Amino acid sequence: MPDSHFESKDQEARLFHEGIELFNSGRWFDAHEVWEDIWHIATGARKRFYQGLIQCAVTLEHVRRGNPRGVRSVWETCLTKFEGLDGCYMGVEVTTLLSDLQHVLNPILGLPKEIFDPARPRGQKLPINWDQVPKISLRYNPFD
Repeated sequence: MPDSHFESKDQEARLFHEGIELFNSGRWFDAHEVWEDIWHIATGARKRFYQGLIQCAVTLEHVRRGNPRGVRSVWETCLTKFEGLDGCYMGVEVTTLLSDLQHVLNPILGLPKEIFDPARPRGQKLPINWDQVPKISLRYNPFD
């Protein structure tokens, strides 16, 4: 059974690459929106992969918005989406992406417990080095 049901391979490829460009330019909310269009149609491992990419983007958007609880909860869920996938899936070095994101998020995830209190408002200044946020580069084009 195929892992996606698109009108054309070109449609999926266009959305996949557009999401990567948006992610790499720091437009994580927009990347998440584009990848959701793929996720809704994809099946199997590919569906989980796209959901993982979406959650990587959403995690970073929570950092931008100063929501440490969102960072922690989405990141924990994100990691499970990539379980069982190859280290390089659809051209994305998943292992490296997750490791690099973990490194960037560690200062936030290691904050004192009270920072994650639901009573605290969003908009907190969170410790992150934006220059270290990883970019997604493809080892190969999965649509060739």
